[in-house]
Formats: sequence, structure tokens, C-alpha cells
Amino acid sequence: MELRNVRIVTPGCVIENGSLSVAEGRIVEITEASGTPSGLTVLPGFIDLHIHGGGGADTMNATSEALATICRTHAAHGTTRLLATTITQSREAVTAALANAAASTEPLLGGIHLEGPYISPGKPGAQPKEFVRNYDVAEFAGWLTAAQGKLRQITLAPEQPGGDALMAACNAEGIVISLGHTDITAAQTKSALDAGARQATHLFNAMNGIHHRNPGPVPVFLTDPRARVEVIADGHHVAPEVIAMVYAAVGSERFIAITDAMEGAGKGDGIYGLGGHEVTVTNGKATLADGTLAGSLLLMDQAARNLRAWCNLGWLELACVTSTNAADQQGWLDTGRLTEGSLADIVVVDDDLNVQATYVRGVEFPRERVPLAEG
Repeated sequence: MELRNVRIVTPGCVIENGSLSVAEGRIVEITEASGTPSGLTVLPGFIDLHIHGGGGADTMNATSEALATICRTHAAHGTTRLLATTITQSREAVTAALANAAASTEPLLGGIHLEGPYISPGKPGAQPKEFVRNYDVAEFAGWLTAAQGKLRQITLAPEQPGGDALMAACNAEGIVISLGHTDITAAQTKSALDAGARQATHLFNAMNGIHHRNPGPVPVFLTDPRARVEVIADGHHVAPEVIAMVYAAVGSERFIAITDAMEGAGKGDGIYGLGGHEVTVTNGKATLADGTLAGSLLLMDQAARNLRAWCNLGWLELACVTSTNAADQQGWLDTGRLTEGSLADIVVVDDDLNVQATYVRGVEFPRERVPLAEG
């Protein structure tokens, strides 16, 4: 398979008119091309570390059909790898979701993100508060078994009882620790980073904001080079001006775009579910009955468009925040970048960042889309 006369965004430079060849699921050659440019751009496929659902399906449905629907929905918008994300729920419900994702052979599924239940009862957001609880050693051990090594990331509140022990257990398993749904102070944030935490879950949301005499966690995340930050760039969760401020602070290497998408993503307005809650989606905004934001309707191509506009990003920076940084955070060094030898996880877009094709390991996905490849 070969893509010709396309702009190619490699880690070091943008090739304005190039050719990219694929064999056996990997990129084998990237070269300059002759001929008339097509007007299309090839980016590393988007990577989303925080997806609850999409297309009317949710990770907590715990069925292979639900995961297939989620993957098809997000692949149509340029995502080539994702973490299926759970929500705070009963032990049985979480176990079922983990076991289902662990058994999945969906090509987009890079693993599982356990969001809750070991979070702060004071910062539940849309997480069902009745299931929020402290770290349970036996419960978590059972979840590790159910996940079969595919638990890649956890959102936790380190200040809760058992937080230190939970972080130690995650470090032992190589699980990325992301701090979220938390009431931590600035000092506690620094201590958690010392203990191995490396990420902020949806920065600003479900955590204390910035006050000039009581700074909270956000200034630490913005200034500590050990931490990357998730940001939901839908314009509802964080104002565009604040997102621009975050990018100016952390730069192109510590910013990770996520969707936090729920089952209504790709479906439009209506009534949906999230963790047992009824969620109303109106004009692209998902809320509980009390007005609490409940996930998003965002898809990664729209996140890319928003970030380019709000943060004045070029192609190289855009590739970092939508793909490379997430891959690096997970230790996936063979994806998230267009280099010879890397997996052919690719999204083809026009100048307005409308997705024209998505390739996962060199195979167009979803397969019903019309391919742009030659050969």
C-alpha cells in the first residue's frame, strides 16, 4: 500500500509532497514525491487515552459488540488506538468490563483505563458517588487478574485512605497513574508525583481550581516536567482561553488531547446513560439532571480542529498533542509517529482536518470506508 503526493507529518519535519509505503502493517519508506500534491495530509493516527463510549455503546456494557461499536465510531474520526475507560461502579460491573476488554481482539484497543472507584467522594463529577470507595487490596488484585495485563492507566485520588499503597501497586504493574477526581493540594500533588504519578486526568475538571493563595494541583501540573496533562478540548469542559494558557505553559510535549467521550459521541442529541446515570445531550453538551458535565460528545478530529484554532498549532505540534505524547506516555514507541519501521497507524485528512481515511496497521478501518491508497 502506498500513499502518494501527500503532505507527511514526520516527527522531525513536514514533507510537503511525499510518498509513504506500507508492507506487513508497518511503514517501510517515506520519501519525497514528484507530481501534483493531492491537498491531503498524513498524520500519525490519533490516540485517545480516555474513552467511555461512542456510537450508542459504553465500555461498561461489557460486550464485544459494544467495544466494536466504540472502535468503529472513533476510527471514523481518525483514532487508531484507544484505552477503553471504565467508570466508578460495583465490583461485579467493573470486573465484567475489564474481562470483556481483556478478551477483545479489536485492533484499536490498546488496553484499559480504570477511572475510579478509588477517588474522592467530594469530587465525583459524573462518577456515581454511591460506588466511590477506598482502595481495596483484594478487589484491585482481582481486577488485575481480570484485565490480564491490559490495565494500562488508572485515575485515582492519592489523598484518600490507601492512596500510597494503591500507587505502589500500580507502579509494580507498570500502570500509568493519573490524578483525578481528587481534592489534593499543591503539596500533595508534588508528593504524588514523587511517588510515581505522571499525569492529570482531564485537567481542571473534578479537581480544585487555581487560587493565588491556595494554588491547588493545577499549577504543579503546569510547571512540573514529570507530568503530562489530559485536556478535553470541546469548549464545554475548559474554556478555549484557558486551554491556550495550558498549552503555553506545558508546550507540545506534555499536552495530551482526550475526548472523555460517552456513548452519545457520534450519535447527536438525545438521552443516554453513563455509570447508571441518565445523561441528556443537547447541542453537543452532555449533562446530568443537576447540570453536571457527564463525559463529552467530542471526537478526536474535532479536538484537533479546536486545538489548532485555539492554540495556533502547526502540523508538527498537532501530531504531538493528538498522538505522539499519548503514545510516549504509554510506552508505545512503535506508534504515534510516522517513521520508517513504525506501525502504519495513519489518519489522512484534508486541510480542514476532515478525516478522509484511517489505517490501523496498514488496513483501512472501518473497512466500509472508501480507501485512498494506491497499490
